[in-house]
Amino acid sequence: MAYDDTQLPVARRRFLAATAGVAAGSALGVNLLSQPAVAQSDGLESWFANTDNVTELVDLRGQGTVEIAVGTAGNGGSFGFEPAAVRVDPGTTVRWTWTGEGGMHNVVAKDGSFESEFYSKAGETFEFAPDAAGVTRYACAPHEMMGMKGALVVGDADAALGATAGENGDSSPTETFDGWLSKTDNYDEVVDMRGKEQVTVEVGADGNGGAFAFEPAAIHVDPGTTVIWEWVSDNEYDVVDPDLGYHSDLLTGVGNRFAVEFGGHGLSTYECTAYGEQGMRGVVLVGNGPDPVLSPLGKVVTGGVATVLGAPFLYGLRQHVKDSTRTDA
Repeated sequence: MAYDDTQLPVARRRFLAATAGVAAGSALGVNLLSQPAVAQSDGLESWFANTDNVTELVDLRGQGTVEIAVGTAGNGGSFGFEPAAVRVDPGTTVRWTWTGEGGMHNVVAKDGSFESEFYSKAGETFEFAPDAAGVTRYACAPHEMMGMKGALVVGDADAALGATAGENGDSSPTETFDGWLSKTDNYDEVVDMRGKEQVTVEVGADGNGGAFAFEPAAIHVDPGTTVIWEWVSDNEYDVVDPDLGYHSDLLTGVGNRFAVEFGGHGLSTYECTAYGEQGMRGVVLVGNGPDPVLSPLGKVVTGGVATVLGAPFLYGLRQHVKDSTRTDA
């Protein structure tokens, strides 16, 4: 029986609200604030591989107090530290000052030496004074995977940036969202689609050894955006994010469509269940990204809903999206 493209599956699912998010994070036993520090690689090149707002190690030795802004332009939004990499003297007071942009941020050292509270208001500050030479990598916990990272180089400690993402923005992808897109060979960047009410992702595009790709594989959208997945190949595919609770039917045929409206702020990692292990996976980054208390991929978000759009949305969908190429009854 031919697929009737005037009907979309009807279901409603929620991104977990903030209060539910805390409970879910606790139930999973996962809290980024309590995770052990990860082993650091040599140098700063790999640390800043997905950070697009760092191009130099700024030498600020000789100053008693050094200011670093939190929530500056970078990494797809207001997700930067400025300056991101600084060299200071032992005993220098390093003061991070929030700009009020980009949502809620914190400053946490990967070696556990310091950790601020989460702030969102302009003018809030956090201070730390390193007492010995060395290199400390730090990040904003909810936005680390987006590239919101920094480094304190103290005294004469050896440190080199090498070729960072800020210097070679056309390089191959460095952020795979905890390995979710590590096998996805058509992924080369997070495509910024903010400012659009509706965006389309192709299902069955070329990639991963055949017609086994979502294109683009990773997108950044605003809260309230409708993402429409449209089949461009005749293979059998579905679109599934089990953690956020949305899924399409397993469908065959060019022109089939499935739509989800995303609310709140967070991250959706989805796949085709038939070809996901082969690399047919995708990411939807919504708004300011994850909430501070998360699963590793930031699935729990601050408010909003992810709604699989059905009959109530059909009229608007036909007005704004081309009808399916399927014409058989």
